[in-house]
Amino acid sequence: MLIHSQIVEFKGDGTSTYGYLAHPKGDSGFPAVVVLQEWWGIDTHIQQVTEHLAQEGFAALAPDLYRGQVATTTEEAQELSQKLDRVQALQEIEQAIHYLETSPLVQAKQVGMIGFGMGASLAAMLASTGQKLGALVLFYGGRGDPENSSHEEAIQAMNAPFLGIYGGEDQAIPVDYVRWLEEKLTTLGKEHRIIVYPEASRSFLNPGQEAYRPDDASDAWSQTVTWLQDHLAQA
Repeated sequence: MLIHSQIVEFKGDGTSTYGYLAHPKGDSGFPAVVVLQEWWGIDTHIQQVTEHLAQEGFAALAPDLYRGQVATTTEEAQELSQKLDRVQALQEIEQAIHYLETSPLVQAKQVGMIGFGMGASLAAMLASTGQKLGALVLFYGGRGDPENSSHEEAIQAMNAPFLGIYGGEDQAIPVDYVRWLEEKLTTLGKEHRIIVYPEASRSFLNPGQEAYRPDDASDAWSQTVTWLQDHLAQA
């Protein structure tokens, strides 16, 4: 499928944010997805994710939460992540959702969201506010504290069909937590699917990282596209 990509600007509450937008060639009629970056920034991987979604028929927008900065080392990524104003970032993500909702490219009434690592945590935070989303996909992110009652309340507030994708070797999100989350989603009656790739670790979808696992990445991407299509294409 032929696609078009460009940098776009969207504004709100006196702020201006840029993002990487990709969509199929054509004027309108596409379901929409917001793509939230790993802690590296809008790097080649996130641009490619956005483009791959466009090739699958979506209008996809990745807001640049680092404002043009891209980390190339773990130390840089950690520093940028720690400096990120989470409240402002959530406002900018909401602006990205509004941009898509009001774009002539988009036909769907609800926008989906996919996040990776840090971006997955931000997506989970936004979803826990009750933000209406047509679908939510989290890759290795969004861990909370099961001992904190507010975490269960946050899960209760989520209203989007939830696909969680994790690596069994991810030290940041233990499998025990993932299983707890799956049980809690079931108990609360939330539409969900949890997938754990036993030998994968964090960032296994990212070809630019040592953790990249082509077979697991291919399957995870197929699962992601199917989930988004099932919940957004007819929205």
